[in-house]
Amino acid sequence: MCRIAAYMGPPCTLGDFIVRPDHGLSHQSWAAREMVSATVNADGWGAAWLDDAGRPCIYRQVLPIWADVNLESLARSLRSNLWLANVRSATAGLGTDYANTQPFVGDGLLFTHNGFIDRFATTLRARMRAEIGTEIETTINGNTDSEYLFALIRQQTGTLAERVRRGLSLIGGWLADTPDVRALLNIIVSDGHGLVAVRTACHGDAPSLYINHDWFGAIVIASEPLDNQSGWEVVHSGEMIIATPGESPVRERL
Repeated sequence: MCRIAAYMGPPCTLGDFIVRPDHGLSHQSWAAREMVSATVNADGWGAAWLDDAGRPCIYRQVLPIWADVNLESLARSLRSNLWLANVRSATAGLGTDYANTQPFVGDGLLFTHNGFIDRFATTLRARMRAEIGTEIETTINGNTDSEYLFALIRQQTGTLAERVRRGLSLIGGWLADTPDVRALLNIIVSDGHGLVAVRTACHGDAPSLYINHDWFGAIVIASEPLDNQSGWEVVHSGEMIIATPGESPVRERL
């Protein structure tokens, strides 16, 4: 399992988002409060953002965030109005390497996932590959359930929220008759114009997820509150958050 977070609001530095807060992702990497299947997130970290031209950018590192000598320079120099970030606790059997480190970007989307699919290589990978077109399937570089989940969402059509719903609906249908296979599916995805976040699971308990509608003027979604500021609200299991700049986030049931 991992810890994930997203920011959408006034431009801020990477450090203001993940390092400065008392319980930002850099702190959650070794002192998470609500993880149930691991104790630390020491298997790498990454961040995705938009450059000045609105193009997705990504930085990924296989070292723990606290051991990355690049963090200090990146934290004070990178600035964006949109951030997705992840500190990773690798699922057993899924290698700790750059290809498997989140976030992922592709087709103008930025994506991060907290959770896992039980025995992914033998349960759902073949079905997901059959659903994904060659053009997208050939861009998959690693072997994680997370990257295949992202590819499945990219394969769908419609609004960003509709694409997420359709991808998750396929997984739910495939697992309907296999109650021994858990899929924990907390995700955050952005098309550069808004955010869609989901807290959900099949045959298990979804990991924690929170939203703050006005975190220093921004909308922030995170596995755990980043600080003790007021405004943090639980995202309930089976709930989707649709956030658009300048508008109040919308909560919908899946």
